[in-house]
Amino acid sequence: MDNFPPLISWSCDDNDSDEDLILYMLLSVAQDMVPDRGGSSNVEKKHKKWINRDREAAHELLVRDYFVVDSLYDLLKFEERFRISRNLFLRIARDLVRNYEFFQLRWDARGKRGITTIQKYMSALRQLAYSIAADASYEYLKMSERMGRECTYLFCEYVIEIYRDIYLRHPTKSDVEQLYVVHQAKHGFPWMLGSIDFTYWEWANCPNKWHGLFTRGDHGVPTVILEADGKAPEMSYVVNGNEYKYEYHIGDGIYPEYATFVKSYTFPANNKRKMFKLVQESARNDIERAFGVLKQKWHIIKHPARTWDREKLTTVLTGRLICSYTTNDIFNSPAVIQVGSPAYFSRVLEIQNRKTNHNLRHDLTEYIWERQFQGQNDSEDDEDDDGDDEEDDDGGDEEDEDGDDETDDIGDDNDDD
Repeated sequence: MDNFPPLISWSCDDNDSDEDLILYMLLSVAQDMVPDRGGSSNVEKKHKKWINRDREAAHELLVRDYFVVDSLYDLLKFEERFRISRNLFLRIARDLVRNYEFFQLRWDARGKRGITTIQKYMSALRQLAYSIAADASYEYLKMSERMGRECTYLFCEYVIEIYRDIYLRHPTKSDVEQLYVVHQAKHGFPWMLGSIDFTYWEWANCPNKWHGLFTRGDHGVPTVILEADGKAPEMSYVVNGNEYKYEYHIGDGIYPEYATFVKSYTFPANNKRKMFKLVQESARNDIERAFGVLKQKWHIIKHPARTWDREKLTTVLTGRLICSYTTNDIFNSPAVIQVGSPAYFSRVLEIQNRKTNHNLRHDLTEYIWERQFQGQNDSEDDEDDDGDDEEDDDGGDEEDEDGDDETDDIGDDNDDD
């Protein structure tokens, strides 16, 4: 039965011919688009094809390859492929199973076993280590693209929740003192926390509305900045007879002239400044090498990021950094200053003091010059001492030889007698 009234005939003699024509066209289109009630459609319904992925066999193969006593691949191969040791892998896996349902082994309504913990975990590590697509390990892990992508994001999110207070904590005074000793012994900078630097991570799927915000002229593509920085408790120190309140990082010319940054001289005018520039730039290369090592170890930041969400970029990067740690330390949280309080503004003014920045750089220049000069004097003194010892040794030998000659002469005289 027709769902519409009879079509209206159109006549050129009618005064409302235009309205009738429009109504006629609308009804004609509606009849073509809407099928009759109770009528059958010629369009066949598409059913999703079921694929037997045999996840049980994939899990057993994974166990034989890496987790049994006589596994196909040893511990060294495991760490080369997944960037972490097997002990650390198992430790994180146990924590994930204990705290989150997603990484627990579950069965569906038909009683069929789902994806195991190590399959989900392996998928996430492969994507982080090699920057591969979410379905690149489909044939090995038997996991769909959607599930692989979900494993990576949830793995990073859960790792941050579990280990944030351990590995992303602020350093304690004991930690800072150890940093002082290491940096002074290696680079010659006293009371230095470390280097501050950054690297760029290309964002392939940056939304069009943000292209202008995340694109630099020297790169030409959207990028996000990964910056190595840190916070530490207040510990005063003395350099060249002057006391300073805040620890410092060494950096390049892009950073402001704050009391917590020490930059090199752009145009060193004397030998002292040239020496400081050489030592400072040499020490600053450490953080650049660290970024290079991280990019080679975790290729996900070496290649363009494929996610659309900026928060997921932060989550993935933070989770990857936590996986790089292998130790567990006891920590104490530093005192927190409320933003907007008088103490907060007082600290801001102290840190942004350019005079303190210049004085600190001058004192460090004098310290490094004196340390270098003292080292040269010590080397010269050591060389002089070695020379004196050699001369004494040579003199003793000559005396011994003369003494032997005299003894021989006396013996010859006695023989003559």
